[in-house]
Amino acid sequence: MIKSFEELFLHLKSKGRKRIVVAGGEDIEAVKAVKKSYDYGFGKGVLVGNEEKVEEMLKQFPDKDFIEEIVPANEQEKGYVAVQEVKNGGVLLKGQIKTAHLLKAVLDKENGLRTDRIISDVFVFEDTRDNDKKLVLMSDGGVNINPDINALIAIVENSVEVAHKLGNENPRVAMLAAVEVVNPKMEETMNAAMIAQMNRRKQIKRCIIDGPLALDNAISQYAANKKGIQSEVAGKADILIVPNIVAGNIFGKALEYYANFKNAHIIVGTKVPVMIPSRADKSNVKFNSIALAIASKN
Repeated sequence: MIKSFEELFLHLKSKGRKRIVVAGGEDIEAVKAVKKSYDYGFGKGVLVGNEEKVEEMLKQFPDKDFIEEIVPANEQEKGYVAVQEVKNGGVLLKGQIKTAHLLKAVLDKENGLRTDRIISDVFVFEDTRDNDKKLVLMSDGGVNINPDINALIAIVENSVEVAHKLGNENPRVAMLAAVEVVNPKMEETMNAAMIAQMNRRKQIKRCIIDGPLALDNAISQYAANKKGIQSEVAGKADILIVPNIVAGNIFGKALEYYANFKNAHIIVGTKVPVMIPSRADKSNVKFNSIALAIASKN
């Protein structure tokens, strides 16, 4: 099982270089991340955008071997051109293009990357507490605003698939809430309990699910023991499922800005993994996300 981003990079190095299609290849931070993936031995870039601007930007790089191809496209076309390009292989990274424009191309019913699965954001962070590195997944803090129970089940299944690609064959999934008891006045506790029971009845497979669990007893064995919680998941969660986008968004940003945990995130449920980094994301987050996307595709 892969336990750190560095382990992930070394794992991918043995698999050969994969195409990273950048929609809006004029973006210097995105291209820096592509260059880093090339230097590590697992990526190469396909830059889609204004050819003159891309060529001008590439003057900042003395060695351009990391670029496989520049695909010309104007501002209105580059999202659709990038989507068609990634169908020939690789993963898709948002560069200098508006998120709405790229998603419109990705979600196009006829020519996009849609499947019959729900699309969700999977956030992965390197938990370094107790000097013991571990990759933990969290979802969904980026796509589904207030998922109902059917959407939550799909979010769980998407996250479990990513965990499997990272070598975790039977991940422990914690359905998070504010408390660890079922309260009919708190819908998230009801949903968590139903999903956990569905897992016990083998309706949701390839993982172990428990909930509701508050965050402390999901990730801390000490907290779980203090509260008398006996569970295969409590204190050992590999995947944290939040009840809504607000909880996930705040949680993810707290991990990055307060805890300084290394992280990455991708959109899954599409034909190929899609990376739509925030404008505030630095090139190292984009680089980590490239590695996560390539691992999730293989």
